[in-house]
This record gives sequence, structure tokens and C-alpha cells, in this order.
Amino acid sequence: MKDAGLYLIIAGVALFIIVFIGKIISFIANNPMLGIATLAIIAGVFLLLLNMIKENKEAKKDEPFKGINK
Repeated sequence: MKDAGLYLIIAGVALFIIVFIGKIISFIANNPMLGIATLAIIAGVFLLLLNMIKENKEAKKDEPFKGINK
């Protein structure tokens, strides 16, 4: 009984999330300016993440290894 209840709760939450995300996507699709704004936000986040990764790799090259410079 306990497992069945847990599975029903998980399935209900998953279904709720899927429907909620679908409503948001359909709202954005019906408003072209929101769609463009969403794409701009996603592209900006992607560019920031790429820049952070690049800076992290560059910073690791300059770090000393256990106090010894390379």
C-alpha cells in the first residue's frame, strides 16, 4: 500500500509539472514577443555559461600545483 501511494504521488506531481510546462510553452508560443524574449534569455544564459567555462579553464592553467609554480 505504501509503495502504491508513493507511485501515485510521483505520477501526479509529474503530470502536474508536464501540464504546467505545456501551459507556459503554449502561452509563450501565442505571444511572439515573449517567444523572442525567451530565446534572447536562453541565448544569453548559454553565452554566459560558455564564458564562465572558458575563464575557469584559463584560470586553472595559472594555478600553482601544491604551491609549486609550473
